[in-house]
Amino acid sequence: MIKFIFFEIKKATKSAFFYMLLALLVLVVSGYFIYNYIQTERVEGEVEEAEFKVSASERSLEEMGFEIGDDLYEITDHVERLAIESDIQMIESNRTRLEGYENHDWEKVTQVEVDMGEEHFERFPTQAEEQVYTWMTHFSREVHLERNRWLRDREIRPVFPIHSFSELTVYDEVFNSEIEEEMAHNFNNIHSSSGFYFLYRLFEMFLTVFGAAFFLFLFGNVMTREGLGQNGPIHFLYTQPVQRGTVFVSKVITIALMSLLTVVGVGLFSLLLGVVFDRLGAWDYPVLIYEPEFQFSFMPMGIFSLWSAMLFLMVLVFCYSWLFLFSVLARRTSIAIGLTLAVVFLGVQFSEQLVGAYNPFLYFDVYEIITFETALVQENFNINLVNGVVSLGVSSLLILVVSYFVMKVKMK
Repeated sequence: MIKFIFFEIKKATKSAFFYMLLALLVLVVSGYFIYNYIQTERVEGEVEEAEFKVSASERSLEEMGFEIGDDLYEITDHVERLAIESDIQMIESNRTRLEGYENHDWEKVTQVEVDMGEEHFERFPTQAEEQVYTWMTHFSREVHLERNRWLRDREIRPVFPIHSFSELTVYDEVFNSEIEEEMAHNFNNIHSSSGFYFLYRLFEMFLTVFGAAFFLFLFGNVMTREGLGQNGPIHFLYTQPVQRGTVFVSKVITIALMSLLTVVGVGLFSLLLGVVFDRLGAWDYPVLIYEPEFQFSFMPMGIFSLWSAMLFLMVLVFCYSWLFLFSVLARRTSIAIGLTLAVVFLGVQFSEQLVGAYNPFLYFDVYEIITFETALVQENFNINLVNGVVSLGVSSLLILVVSYFVMKVKMK
């Protein structure tokens, strides 16, 4: 079996088309890193913003004829006193931020956000029971507060911006205007060229149905190149002292193994880009995980990326099983890939009409499965990683078994 696996790997890596697609993948990953590097908000930018806010608040106090150290209670006008208090608080919080930025004291930086969040919750009661879905929801503010507590307690350098407007969750369904909605999505679209965060954003784009389509093109001719039914190379293999099942299983293992190596290679390359041009980042940066009844938790970004990669590999195995079946039936690579893509895209498109924890097409949105966003929207928390692996695995096995028996019939 091992000899056949190495034999299949050698055949796959001899194709010029295979190396062209790998080169394209490297270019896409590199290009996306350059985009993230350009879009990343640096500490220097945060320093400039904090200094600007301090200066603006100081000018505002001067215009009102108030100096820090004066007795605030001598101000009889209530509105003016509130304005002065706001400016003083703005100056103090931004000076604390500046000190944190200059000393790379991320605990101090995130503590400012924690203090502001706690102050908000002291003034406003929970809205969860009131079913309020206008941005920013009480749920999103809670997420923002707990995220910054997580960063503070672990002394993790935050990905900027970290103000409350940068939080957007699935509960934020209503916006007061189109401008506000666009602003919310822009603030939430955070980029970082650090290794782990870039990998997180890359996998968000890559571990999708379009990523699966790329792998289908990469390994699309694994069966059709054997000339099944056309006196091709597979007939020579069957003249050797080996069982037909061994040849078939070795192809399945080879394509799965090479897919795993490709995903791991992309992950390591992404981390390397981050380390060389920026920093490694924090593997335990928090990723929001939804729970029932307005509850939530966080998962370390490194673990989240691992679970996402594992589920995506099961998605690929499911796609490959269809590819094997259509390769046996169609004999031509283009037709086999076309039929497989048609089944995949149609299955994903209509998966919402077949709601159920064991619908394999439901698990192509990898990130939304791991974060339980799909489970929350579908109101079915049985839609999870474990059931996804089971449904994709069982479905793949059944299709591969059918493929094998169809192949045996056609080889007679």
